[in-house]
Amino acid sequence: MDATAVVLDGREHSLDPRVRILWALNSALVGLAAGAAGAIVCAVLGGPAWLTALSATAGVVFAAIGVLSAGALWRRWRWRALDDALELRHGLVVVRESLVPYRRIQQIDVERGPIERMLDLSTLVLRTAAATTDARLPGIPAEHAAGLREVLLARAGIDDAV
Repeated sequence: MDATAVVLDGREHSLDPRVRILWALNSALVGLAAGAAGAIVCAVLGGPAWLTALSATAGVVFAAIGVLSAGALWRRWRWRALDDALELRHGLVVVRESLVPYRRIQQIDVERGPIERMLDLSTLVLRTAAATTDARLPGIPAEHAAGLREVLLARAGIDDAV
């Protein structure tokens, strides 16, 4: 898929389905770590056994909810490139809709954490003049991230002289 065709067509796009794995792993790790931390604190401080078990169980439940919600989050994530701005829409309970005008983009970074690298995914981070208006576009196949970045920078009128 040519990055120019992706950016310039104005159609709505979803994220790469592999991002569900990333989100599920992140949620599972956070839930399990929180449960384990709670159980360890209870055990070290000499809390009742039922409280230690409850902490561990809560961690497992939160991890499971996170894993199950990854698919729903992915289904709700949409983006599209308009003539003058990038539109991002996502969220389950709180739906966020952002419109990032190309003229406000100052820099675009490509991020790839360890799990993203294993899944061959990237996240584009769009930096604007105001830090509160920075935006993230996750779940982009790594082979398309650089081309998509270049096209967005060209739309913003920024020369990528690295």
